[in-house]
Amino acid sequence: MENSWILYALAALLFSWMGWFMKKLALAKWLNKEVYLLACFVIYVPVFTINMLLQWDRNFSDSLLFSWVIMGFLNFLIPLWTLTSLKYLEVWFALVTTRITSSVILLIIGVFMLGDQLSLYNYIGFVVGASAIFLLSGFKPWQKTQLPIKWVIAVIWTIIAVALSHAYFKYIVADINIHDFVFLQFVVTFLCIILYMTLRRKFHHVTVASIRKTFLFSFSNVVVYVVYVLYLLPNVYLLGPLSLGYKILSYSVIVPVILSWIFLWESMTKTKLFALWLTVVSIFLFLI
Repeated sequence: MENSWILYALAALLFSWMGWFMKKLALAKWLNKEVYLLACFVIYVPVFTINMLLQWDRNFSDSLLFSWVIMGFLNFLIPLWTLTSLKYLEVWFALVTTRITSSVILLIIGVFMLGDQLSLYNYIGFVVGASAIFLLSGFKPWQKTQLPIKWVIAVIWTIIAVALSHAYFKYIVADINIHDFVFLQFVVTFLCIILYMTLRRKFHHVTVASIRKTFLFSFSNVVVYVVYVLYLLPNVYLLGPLSLGYKILSYSVIVPVILSWIFLWESMTKTKLFALWLTVVSIFLFLI
């Protein structure tokens, strides 16, 4: 197996966590998730349009019509439900629940439906990596936590949408022009947002002041996501297996721990140090 996909996956997990963090910041500063999503996609559409025109190979295939409609719809649902889950509970709890559960689902899809060939070492690395995420997050399953019903529903649907999105993208990524495809799927996503906000009568929240408040977060999220979706994720799934590729993306919980230790001089506890060591061991086992 070509192992260069791991480098792309490690870079992608960094950008993935940055996206989660900025969504949380946006909700803390401006709690209307519809305004935030609309602001993001108002920026996404021209960015991806320009990118598509620069990279257009003039060989567009209408056979992928169904694919970009499906991916565009999922691309609308994932941030909507993610923002709902982040609004009610801490980002760590939401991240751990979503990442662990969806990675198990994608392991099953990758092995039994897409033919991922994994060794025993890979499976061991998968379990070790899941253990590292639990330790790094500080998530304590034995402690009683009140889960709002809206959070439970949002997380369940987020997990389903994430699993479907990554599995389907892996299935089609080798047969598409990624620049054309992303442009078209984001057009569908943008239309879904407009329809959703119209039906739910959300446009009365959209004002110049509200857009200005959330613009910095929206623009930062766009930059992160453009790099992630155009240059990192496609290479992860072109060069590597779905099950292990997504598993490394789920390690995004390690990023704030490392950055806090380096730049904020936060203490490195024995639990965190052990979890980081488990993460390295897990990635090494993916190479075998």
